[in-house]
Amino acid sequence: MANDGYSVAKALWKMNKDVDLAVNSSDFGMALPEWEDGDISDSTDPYNIHRNEIKNTNLGGRIRYFDFLNKVPRKKNMIGKVMARINLVKMIREYDIVEVHVPFILYAQFSGIPNVAYDAGWIRYFPYEKNFKSKLARRGYSKAQGIMITNPDTYSISDTLPYLDQKRIYFSPFAIDPDKYYPTAMEDLRSKYIRNNDTILLFSPSRQYWVEKGNDKMIKAFARFLKVYPNANLVIVDWSTDAQNSKDLVNSLNISDKVHWIKPVAKKQLIKYYNAADIILDQFILGSWGTTTPEAMSCQKPVLMFYKEEYIKRAFGENPPILNSFSEEDIYSNLLKLTKDADLRRSIGIQSREWIKKTHSPEIVAKKHLEILTECL
Repeated sequence: MANDGYSVAKALWKMNKDVDLAVNSSDFGMALPEWEDGDISDSTDPYNIHRNEIKNTNLGGRIRYFDFLNKVPRKKNMIGKVMARINLVKMIREYDIVEVHVPFILYAQFSGIPNVAYDAGWIRYFPYEKNFKSKLARRGYSKAQGIMITNPDTYSISDTLPYLDQKRIYFSPFAIDPDKYYPTAMEDLRSKYIRNNDTILLFSPSRQYWVEKGNDKMIKAFARFLKVYPNANLVIVDWSTDAQNSKDLVNSLNISDKVHWIKPVAKKQLIKYYNAADIILDQFILGSWGTTTPEAMSCQKPVLMFYKEEYIKRAFGENPPILNSFSEEDIYSNLLKLTKDADLRRSIGIQSREWIKKTHSPEIVAKKHLEILTECL
């Protein structure tokens, strides 16, 4: 869903590497390359996106679309779904090695082709579930020539799984292009949410899923923050499981006039929201970041989120310039610290962008992928 496969493929194409990107055309809209680089209307529903309606898309490189019939009920087209899986395995057999994102390790393991399981967090779930899909996932990971971890906190899981060869587990961060995610003035957008230059604007694009993202802690911390800075405003993206719970919490805290809900927006528009805000709030439970944190950091914005220092240091060799925030109190106190000191916000923003350029730049990440793939051949 983070479109990292596309971001890495773009970097490999620029390096003139012989790489194809295979995309399930009926996947969730945010998983499609067009969501990343196409001109998409703000009213577009990511759950019901049509690629042929997207304009000014220049994706470059070789992209192969296949249809896994995600939106077709199983009973209505069982034969079609079976054939889609057979055709996927046939396609995999055209290559020397494949990097397999969720859920396609289920099928790549039967292709006879060397494969690397790309894990963007699935490992948090399938080791503990007893259903057939999870059993196949465990088998796929155990049979893979390599496992690429993108979330350092999941080392705490992979280290404990006896069926995984620890020597075949690799780390690679998400690829974030600093030439795409860069600081720029967004006063027009900013003016929609604030009334004067002294007002702080916060932005939280993370999906509403309390058990993993900790949105409830963030909202409660913001309510406390408003008592000190009553002119602050918070923009939240309205999507996922706990969206209504978050709205109910906002209402119960009597801060509805300070919280502004927007629907999910494609990346070109998302970048504008990063730049319009003073501080970005991401996730406060899992202990690693997806793409929100590095995208915002690349836009030179200070970010509040929770990361597990032990595993972040293991992956990067150092901690990032992020004010680490786990509890409601952490979020509240760090918001106060950043709001009181504009120079600190600017300093952390500058450090953040430089750190992302050093650790997440597409060329650096693409070279890591090449090294891993080469080693696993």
